[in-house]
Amino acid sequence: MLKTLLKKELLAILAFFTIGKNGKRRSAGVMAGFALLMLYAFGAMVFMFWEMSKMLCAPLVTTGQAWIYFSVMGLMATSLGVIGGIFMAKSKLYEAKDNDLLLSMPISAWKLLAVRTIGLYAFTFVFEGLVFLPAVVQYFTVVGAQWQAVIGCVVVTLLMPFLALAVCCLLGFVMAWMLGKLPYKNLFAILGFLAFMIVYFLLYSKIYDALNYVIINGEAVGAMMQTALFPFAQLGKAAIGNGVSLLWFLLVFVGAFAVVYGLLSVTYLRIVTAKKGERYAKYKATEHKVSSPRKTLLKREFLRLFKSPGYFLNASMGTFMTLLVVIMAVIQGDVFGMTAETLQTSGFIKIASMILPLALCFLASSNTLTAVSVSLEGETLWQLRSLPVKTQDVLNAKLLLHFIMTAVPVALCGCGMGIVLKLAWYHVVFAVLTGILASAFFAEMGLMINLKFPNLHWTNEMVAVKQSLSAVFAMFGGWGVSLLPLGGYFLFGKYMPAWGYVALWLGIFALATTVLWLCIKKWGTLLFESLS
Repeated sequence: MLKTLLKKELLAILAFFTIGKNGKRRSAGVMAGFALLMLYAFGAMVFMFWEMSKMLCAPLVTTGQAWIYFSVMGLMATSLGVIGGIFMAKSKLYEAKDNDLLLSMPISAWKLLAVRTIGLYAFTFVFEGLVFLPAVVQYFTVVGAQWQAVIGCVVVTLLMPFLALAVCCLLGFVMAWMLGKLPYKNLFAILGFLAFMIVYFLLYSKIYDALNYVIINGEAVGAMMQTALFPFAQLGKAAIGNGVSLLWFLLVFVGAFAVVYGLLSVTYLRIVTAKKGERYAKYKATEHKVSSPRKTLLKREFLRLFKSPGYFLNASMGTFMTLLVVIMAVIQGDVFGMTAETLQTSGFIKIASMILPLALCFLASSNTLTAVSVSLEGETLWQLRSLPVKTQDVLNAKLLLHFIMTAVPVALCGCGMGIVLKLAWYHVVFAVLTGILASAFFAEMGLMINLKFPNLHWTNEMVAVKQSLSAVFAMFGGWGVSLLPLGGYFLFGKYMPAWGYVALWLGIFALATTVLWLCIKKWGTLLFESLS
């Protein structure tokens, strides 16, 4: 049975790549395009961590501090593994749509838990491998192959994800147990994640300063790791072939997972089958206001967004990023290291006035609300289709939700960064208008992609939000579109006045938004009505 369950998990992963809507196999072109997007995403992350490891490796290795190098890279890999799997653990272990179906069969709960955990391990291993594998290659490029280090690096690479997996599973257990008893569990989940992301972005903004500090103060960092970060100090020494440290590494990393897995195995069935506590409102006879179908549909979209922490936190990540950028800019008095004084003395005002709209476009492209909104209807799509409302009004509500959640923060961010950089008012106006039009364009683009590549047969809504083909296409396609103004600047924009170049892209986005709107009006409604 365990083998069958593993096969089912593998087929579900493969189906994500190969099976489209209505159970039909995707075309070779679509699968090839998806593969290229995945390679691009993984390649970009590998390149970033390769550069970080290149920055650290030679200075630390030549001074006999190679273990510190692996300790730092292992710490970064584990952090990324926790960030990547923290919410996936809760949804995959406790909220999978087929949990009830599988538990109604003669399948032991421990087997189901084991299969879910193996899937989480694979997911965590991929995230950590993006960091640690480039670090390993960089190390052997500098020092050459040494059999002790080869064995140590292989063991560390394979077993390091167990600590991040233990943390993710433990937090998933806590959230599933506690949030199920809280009356406002979604609010607590959202606020907790926002606090986590604020700390993460603050730390990430200082990462290169931290790397420079490690290079300059290697001995002090090593002494600190020996005490405050003992597990990662043993990880670093195990990676270079220290046998005693390898045993400590196994004890801490694998032992932590064993303890957490034991806790989960005892409580898993009770939590999965428990009735979630909810606060029920007492009925009061009051007069209800009648709303128009359009307002009601928009309210429905907002309620769906705020009642689903996974949807809210993943699909509207651009909103958080935008607000964090402007808050940090106002607090620090600079934008990506640029200040008003440096712009005046260096004469880079023109460049700054074009970087601002480019940054706003990139931030606007990070939201994927419309790219998953149709998929989230799932197998209850018939309920929406049965309502006495126009299809165009249904699609407009999804577009308006995305636009409000994106354009408002983008406008605030543009004004805030313009004030910090003391740009001329017309530069700020052009930048904000470009960001607003880009928000409308990306909303329409995401909706068209989701109508073309919906996933209505998911077992957990996080599959539709984080792993759907339309979400990937919309995000990377949006990033690609937002970089077009940068390429255009080097081709012909540098020969134009700044306001003229920004006005040109303002017109391009206006035209593209209009064309997409007409496409949705003509073909989008037909695609939506053909879904089943």
